[in-house]
Amino acid sequence: MLIGTKPIMISRFLQFDKLNQIFNALAAWHQKQTGYAVLDRVKISRLSVFLMIVTIMLAAIINYQIRQSQYQVWQDNKPIFFLEDTPLFSTTDASYFLGLARQYQQTGNVRDFDAKRLTPYYKELAADQEPLDSAFDFPLLSVLIAKLSPDSSSQSLLKIGNALIPIFGFVMVLGIVLAFGASGFWLEGAMAASGAGLSYAFLVRTSIGRIDTDILNLGFFYAVLGLTIFAGRAQSWRSAIIWTVLAGLMLNLFFWWYEQAFMGWAFTVGLIWLSFIVSRDWRRPLVLAVIFALISGLAFKSLGIFGSNYLSDEVSTGALIFPQTFNTITELRVVPFLDILDNLTGTVWLGIYGVAGLVLFGLRHPVLAVVYGPASVFALANFLVGNRAIFYSAPMIWFGIAFLTMIIIRLIWSKAPEKWHQFTYHRELLSAGVIVIMLGVHALYAPTAKFVPNVTFPKEIMRGFAAMKGNLPADSVIASWWDYGYASQFFNGYATLHDGGAQTTPVTHYVARALLAPTQTEAHHILRFLAADGYAGIRANNQSYEAIESRLREGPVNDVPPVFLVLTEQMAGWIGSISTLGLWDTQKGEPIQLAARRPDSFLFYGKNNCTAGASPTQMICNNLPVDLDKGTIDNRPVLRAITKSVDGNIMAGRLFNEDATVALHLAEQTGVGSEVLSFHERLAQTTFHKLYHLGQVDDERFEMVYDDFPHMRIFRLK
Repeated sequence: MLIGTKPIMISRFLQFDKLNQIFNALAAWHQKQTGYAVLDRVKISRLSVFLMIVTIMLAAIINYQIRQSQYQVWQDNKPIFFLEDTPLFSTTDASYFLGLARQYQQTGNVRDFDAKRLTPYYKELAADQEPLDSAFDFPLLSVLIAKLSPDSSSQSLLKIGNALIPIFGFVMVLGIVLAFGASGFWLEGAMAASGAGLSYAFLVRTSIGRIDTDILNLGFFYAVLGLTIFAGRAQSWRSAIIWTVLAGLMLNLFFWWYEQAFMGWAFTVGLIWLSFIVSRDWRRPLVLAVIFALISGLAFKSLGIFGSNYLSDEVSTGALIFPQTFNTITELRVVPFLDILDNLTGTVWLGIYGVAGLVLFGLRHPVLAVVYGPASVFALANFLVGNRAIFYSAPMIWFGIAFLTMIIIRLIWSKAPEKWHQFTYHRELLSAGVIVIMLGVHALYAPTAKFVPNVTFPKEIMRGFAAMKGNLPADSVIASWWDYGYASQFFNGYATLHDGGAQTTPVTHYVARALLAPTQTEAHHILRFLAADGYAGIRANNQSYEAIESRLREGPVNDVPPVFLVLTEQMAGWIGSISTLGLWDTQKGEPIQLAARRPDSFLFYGKNNCTAGASPTQMICNNLPVDLDKGTIDNRPVLRAITKSVDGNIMAGRLFNEDATVALHLAEQTGVGSEVLSFHERLAQTTFHKLYHLGQVDDERFEMVYDDFPHMRIFRLK
């Protein structure tokens, strides 16, 4: 008898009878506490659907138009934003996607593109690996650009890449609206999409020239979220499965666009939670989760958050400890919470208003709040990986703004004369009208409404990289700072030492060390070693500091290809980051301390406001007297040296107090004027300073082959 009743007992347990009773009691209590008319959704009717469609399209057009207007400004100012008739870009990663688009057109093999990156490491790996020649091996963005571009010229690829940005801005709105429409908040979703699209946190990452995945990351993210909500809220098994299949397909497409597996697992948790609460059947969430994970491909991916370089302050290779490059990148720096609200909405107070709206939404719809939770707290990832991910929370904050505004509208309507209440559509018109007004006002007066991005690299520098194409030996290697890696390869096709996808390798430290080397001989040794042996050579000699130093002195094992060192005016501005990564003790894993410098300081060029003094040997800089004859500032003997150059070539120099740490450089440029730079004397000793600012070339090690000072200088290693 006991055996006969056991299946029934298990069945009752698995149906969660008692748990269902608890949920029902909680739902009844919650409805009693929060079931106010002012918190209701807009009722679905022909009029409301029409108003929703109009509002959604307006939001999409606004996001399209602001980016199209930016492109028009670029076209109207071609001398700044174009290289001849070729539009440029406003992100370092643009050249990565454009380069892969060209590779897709030419050979269709990703490894052919990678073979010229982190040279010679990836080239050696590619020799032993199978080709990656499927369209799915390329980023979806690159495939789209390649399919739409009539040829593989830089001009065509850049024009198509920039032309797609406003279109993606339009599509992005539809994805965001879907996420909130799935819960019945279509009008609020339109406001969320428009506000997020124009928020500083998102717009600066998706403006014209930002040929990058960010422009549709929000669209895909929220579209998958919306489809999982539809699946979770479905009343029938059939509808739930159909919506789950669509969500899985959308996530699969999202992974092709931008793969971050941890996002997929967050969607899965939301799907399981919502489908169980709605169906009260333990089987449905499990079945839907399996379908979702299999169709999306999530089942075959890792969690995707452990071992990330974003969570580490240093990088170890064998016995050596290298600095973390990410610590020098602005977009990865942590910003205060109030600044997050400002970046998401334009003002701190509007951000607080949006947070208040989200809190009210969470109180009224706690089940949905759990599903939207990951999107809401994305901004808090700022405190782990910096501010690059906070824009994922922008739609949530703007949804909170719209949700609270709708509550206020209904409260006002509830105080209207009783005879008005018989015209139920009036409230819908009022709600939609207010949202439309908010969209229009925000589009016209948002802090970002007139924002136009600048190009990442000045056209003079891009002209120099493009000038190399076809004029160097085919096996040449371009040595410069990692920011230029993708752009160099895109414009001239030659191999590079490192780029935006390889900046975290030890190669970056050694490039920085070469630039800061006190002798051009040391810089020459390091760059030849990197070009010939590269990352593999570092790993082969990482058993000790002595081993790698010995290899640098003795020379590389492999044959050295032609190496060309590129120095630019921009790099002078980046010298702080370069010094942070180059002046580093790889034995101790800590910065190398310099005399008269704080432990957390770095080298930099300070530009001074100077006027003539009482005599030819005196100046007034930043309101302090500088004596060029005595070597004093404000009558204190703090000057180590003074140099003077004309058009980047040294004309004179003088040494003063050997114990001092301040150096001055008087730079004159024909037809432009002069400036006075002040800096730590260690910077005055560097290879970068001598080659770029002074034109002092060690003829046994380097030869200048391109001189467009002050924009760019290129040197061939002998």
